[in-house]
Amino acid sequence: YMAGRQLCSKRYREFAILHHNLKREFANFTFPRLPGKWPFSLSEQQLDARRRGLEEYLEKVCSIRVIGESDVMQEFLSESDENFNGVSDVELRVALPDITTVTVRVKKNSTTDQVYQAVASKVGMDSTTANYFALFEVINHSFVRKLAPNEFPHKLYVQNYTSAVPGTCLTIRKWLFTTEEEILLNDNDLAVTYFFHQAVDDVKKSYIKAEEKSYQLQKLGEQRKMVMYLNMLRTCEGYNEIVFPHCSCDSRRKGHVITTISIQHFKLHACTEEGQLENQV
Repeated sequence: YMAGRQLCSKRYREFAILHHNLKREFANFTFPRLPGKWPFSLSEQQLDARRRGLEEYLEKVCSIRVIGESDVMQEFLSESDENFNGVSDVELRVALPDITTVTVRVKKNSTTDQVYQAVASKVGMDSTTANYFALFEVINHSFVRKLAPNEFPHKLYVQNYTSAVPGTCLTIRKWLFTTEEEILLNDNDLAVTYFFHQAVDDVKKSYIKAEEKSYQLQKLGEQRKMVMYLNMLRTCEGYNEIVFPHCSCDSRRKGHVITTISIQHFKLHACTEEGQLENQV
């Protein structure tokens, strides 16, 4: 486990081989010592202590980015234990819109669709509600990317052990952009709860401009009047929009643009190279 996430199942000798290979590739780096190997049977307490020692070794070594991202380390973290018959099971922790997390046990080679179905089943989400949410990867602390159906979430899990979200880089988010269809779900308690919590978070991050309605929205939120909160927020700028990180654009000699997409429009907002908005759309 690293940062609360299960990355792989390995035997002690595999750690010893990794240690040897890393020392050979990064000869100038002073590696921490591996926990010692005991020739006799270990008690449960001793096994747990050694496992924690091996996890600490991995965390220290992977904190050096060039080592953590090296082929040797990535292969170690992603390979199946040779003693498993078939594909091993792994645990994936997924963040939910209501700021909780859920852990699902799936095959290491499970696709996005398979992992998402496991999460939906775990939280009691019916098939209709599941159509309005999807599995995303958290990128650079703020942007989330919807995973393609045939991606392998466990690979992302391994690659993003220093991800923005504590404990996981995987999250469930709303995938619905028509207000009319969203309102039809007002009687769906789970959907409304998830819509509400995601909306509150989007307001905090200034993705949605509440402005003069901020006080009323705050009171509705405190009173947990979720449907009323959402009805009011849907009239605000930025609701059901996707805002992409700023980037360069051929149409501008200097500065960047921020792309905003909704069911109604596609906008390019002029901004500085640091992402500061300018008065041009």
